[in-house]
Amino acid sequence: MHATIIGLIVFACTFAGALLGMWLRTVLPERQLDADSRATVKLGIGLIATMTALVLGLVTASAKSSFDAVDTGVKQTATQVLALDRVLARYGSETGKIRRVCSAPWGPESTRFGRRAQPSLPVWIR
Repeated sequence: MHATIIGLIVFACTFAGALLGMWLRTVLPERQLDADSRATVKLGIGLIATMTALVLGLVTASAKSSFDAVDTGVKQTATQVLALDRVLARYGSETGKIRRVCSAPWGPESTRFGRRAQPSLPVWIR
């Protein structure tokens, strides 16, 4: 689903819950609206808010962990491709076709990482 649609659904549910609460206040007897009942409801709402914060923290940590794993994989792949290109460059011009085939999936970005450098010089990845 699109994020806007999900946001609208959450807003509608929250607004409907508020309207339901206002309607229940007019229907409930006075004995259920005293200070003890309000304190119990506040305690329940505090528990729900704490649990929501905990779940959001766990979701954020999971998303960051997933992002870091993909980022590490991309960096390792780029390092391996560049190392392979450097090794092939040391073999001379007869590996030119293999180097072009290996760099084709990476597009023009692969030429940005020291393609013009001498084969004996190290390539630095930032």
